[in-house]
Amino acid sequence: MLGGVENYLNIRERLLELYATTYKSIKIYFRYPMWIVSDILTTPLWILVLFIPILLFLPPGQWSNPTYIQYFYWGMVFWTIISSALWSFGMSIRREQQMGTIELLFLSNSSRLTLFAGRLATRFISLVTDLLVMALTIYLFFNTTVVIIDPLLLIFYLTLSIFLSLGFGMMYGGIVLKLKNPNALNNILQFIIMGLGGIFIPVQMLPEPLKKIALVFPFSYSVDLVRYAAMGTSTILPLYEEILIVILSTIVFNIIGIKILRKIEMNSKKTGKLGTY
Repeated sequence: MLGGVENYLNIRERLLELYATTYKSIKIYFRYPMWIVSDILTTPLWILVLFIPILLFLPPGQWSNPTYIQYFYWGMVFWTIISSALWSFGMSIRREQQMGTIELLFLSNSSRLTLFAGRLATRFISLVTDLLVMALTIYLFFNTTVVIIDPLLLIFYLTLSIFLSLGFGMMYGGIVLKLKNPNALNNILQFIIMGLGGIFIPVQMLPEPLKKIALVFPFSYSVDLVRYAAMGTSTILPLYEEILIVILSTIVFNIIGIKILRKIEMNSKKTGKLGTY
């Protein structure tokens, strides 16, 4: 009886913590409307900057091919998800360090995951905004309408992708605690995943050496499932194998991420370097 009450109270405390951090993040996000304007204005520029060089490697007759354009669209969506995870954990930890509040947060008994997962709320708002703006940009500049074959399945695979990226973000957050300056690493990780993970171009279309590297990345299978649900493309491996790989990778990434974050946090507390940057 007492154990059941204690478990209920622990769950309730975690939910209240999550609500508080989410509410705080959303209030801060809407306090600075120029952030929202910046997202809306820069998204079309990113599409043009990244997509036009890709088009140059295709025959001119394929520049208006809706299949390639939708490959790029869902690649941008997935890249946004990965970036959101990195910013939610790594850059949030960095910001708390700069504000001098990281020690107060980490000396509390609040869940570390809950403290920074609240940032995902604002990144989710930004993601939805980017989805709409990117779809409009694709339509206006390339005369292509984004078509979704199976919306429910797409939501399921996107959710899996978000949790996979969440685990990756926690591992990155632990590294930020150690290195203190994450900006260069943030950019390097994003572009490595973008270039070697089959994000914009299906793994089946990559050159053989890159294909072997891409097959090692769990993100390759995650974005492949997203394309399968959205566009009806064939998968790299049998469907159930890809789903199993993504689910297992999500579990492993989150477990490793939590352990890395805790280990580096404890080491930083012992050496007195938690709040330094």
